[in-house]
Amino acid sequence: MTETAASDVLGVIEQWPAHEDTRAARRFGVDRLLRWLATLPGATWQERWQNSPAPVLGHQWPDALASWLTDQGDRLRTKALRSGLLVLVVADVIRPDAEFLLLVVRSRHWQDEVLRNRDPDGFARLKAASDPRTLASPSGTLALTQVAVILLLKGGGVADITVGDCLELRSVELVVLRRRSRGRALFYTMLKKSGLFPAVAPATLRAFNVYSGQLSAGQLVDRYDLQCRPVRDLIVDYLAERQPALDYSSFDNLARTLALNFWKNLEIDNPGIASLHLAPDVVATWKKRLQTKVVRRRAPDGSATEVARSRGHYLNQLGFVRAFYLDIAQWALEDPARWAPWAAPSPVSSNEITYTKHLHHRKARMDQRTRERVPVLPALVRVAAQRLRDAQTRLAAVKTTKAGSEFVVLGETYLKLNSKNRRDIDSSFCVLDTNGHKHHLNHAENRAFWGWAAIEFLRHTGVRIEEMMETGHHSITQHRLPTTGEVIPLLQIAPSKSDRERLLVVSPKLADVLSATISRVRGSDGAVPLVPFWDRLEKVWLPPAPLLFQWYSNGEHRAVSVKTIRAAISEIWTDVGMTDAAGQLLDFQPHDFRRVFATEAIMNGMPPHIAQLLLGHQDINTTMGYKAVYPEEVVNGHRAFIARRRAAASQRGVPDTDRGGVDRVPGSLRAAEGRAG
Repeated sequence: MTETAASDVLGVIEQWPAHEDTRAARRFGVDRLLRWLATLPGATWQERWQNSPAPVLGHQWPDALASWLTDQGDRLRTKALRSGLLVLVVADVIRPDAEFLLLVVRSRHWQDEVLRNRDPDGFARLKAASDPRTLASPSGTLALTQVAVILLLKGGGVADITVGDCLELRSVELVVLRRRSRGRALFYTMLKKSGLFPAVAPATLRAFNVYSGQLSAGQLVDRYDLQCRPVRDLIVDYLAERQPALDYSSFDNLARTLALNFWKNLEIDNPGIASLHLAPDVVATWKKRLQTKVVRRRAPDGSATEVARSRGHYLNQLGFVRAFYLDIAQWALEDPARWAPWAAPSPVSSNEITYTKHLHHRKARMDQRTRERVPVLPALVRVAAQRLRDAQTRLAAVKTTKAGSEFVVLGETYLKLNSKNRRDIDSSFCVLDTNGHKHHLNHAENRAFWGWAAIEFLRHTGVRIEEMMETGHHSITQHRLPTTGEVIPLLQIAPSKSDRERLLVVSPKLADVLSATISRVRGSDGAVPLVPFWDRLEKVWLPPAPLLFQWYSNGEHRAVSVKTIRAAISEIWTDVGMTDAAGQLLDFQPHDFRRVFATEAIMNGMPPHIAQLLLGHQDINTTMGYKAVYPEEVVNGHRAFIARRRAAASQRGVPDTDRGGVDRVPGSLRAAEGRAG
């Protein structure tokens, strides 16, 4: 069409269905644009368009015709010109670049015209493979518009779109629009689900531009911009040797320790350092720096301050560095040419990394943390349930309120705002309170539900948060007792840290949580949707699965992130408002539920080896380390011992010195007290 005569172009466009007023505006716009382009150099309409000043003006491109229209005796009819450009682009008479289209495509009229006149069958197949709820949402409209833009840029039909076309569009959007707009990755998901992309293509566009996967040893080290290139290369080679024996999380931790906590710290204090032979004063300065780190602490009033705190993994850091030196010394015997030049005495001696005292201190901290949180766990559970009920009440109220109207719920007054969806202005869940603060009641209800669900799931199972996030609909199974035929519901926990799969009995309360979660995430077809999951420890995308912890966001089903769960629990805990003995606001981390579960299970009679199997520990000492010793347990045990001793003494006829009166204090102690007086 780019070489077609102007009269023929007008003839084709006249055949397109449109309202008479719209047809007249298009006729004017197309006629004036083609007559103006005819005055410019070029053999085709496309060449003339590229040689015009319009492409560089973006959304203000009609201004390029202003003076020419005045000379023709016409006025500048901007809307008609825009309508004319729309049909010229859709008819493939001219093909603007991506930057220009992203600036001018601001209405769904572009999508509608492409759908009707370019590839109606392709769009029909795409819609048939998509969730109707998604298509009706603003994100669905945006996704179809993005597909239309790709057709305008590349030509062809929907079936001709490739993964590279999607990546190219998103890269241009990030530059031109200068924002990571929510919902702008949905178009890729729709195309993928329709079967247009090969099976090896990732399930979500976020696999390309948000979470990039595992990094190589060189990429991990280069995050810290080491100045000494030979040492940088040495650390990279060392990591490459160690990588086969490590999971990615441990590999990343080792790279951070050697590159950042070890060598980068040495370069900061000793510019120009280039040898592993370290002087005693250099080693002392480095160890002093390594012992502390700066953290942000939040006060009860919400303010945050930076404080220096002892590094909890200080001995582990020393152990990594010592292993680094010892490994190089050992490898120097096997491959002298590569490793011998770097062999040096270790700056960390074996006496410095004895873990006995460290483990005792860590056990004491863990026990104290657990003792502080067990008594307030019922309050946390109660507040989580109440927050969910309140959030659901507010959401139900806003759904029945007209846009622009005030409503009162739970004693609070809100003003409902208009929706951005012109087809249904009452669909907004955004409100203003009496102080003018904006609230998204649907988002608040989402956070309240998942905070409640996470708390209940974690406290009834004792699983790690990574295991909870990977739990799917297929994880719920049944076991029939061979003796009685009774059916026992079980929850299958996928292997995580210890790579040991295990089964947990589903309690009635846990069953209620699972039922509420499944009912919430079911799709329109009644099945739990398959969603991809990002393993944040291994930095890989897991295949789509019917995860329980998923939600519908921006037109697609996504796995709930660990960050979202932590934030939801933190919001609930803030409402509880408990402080420790020092007046600091307590926090409740997901792993605290695991320690509480172990403590309560063992103290309520569960054999430790059974608790070990439920928690998935390889060593029973780890399980016993999770059990916090309570003062009540010590007091009761000591009282029982005293009672037994008194009974034994009574049988032997020995005076009872544990009863009240002067006999409770030995005479020698009374004499000493008298002399002191």
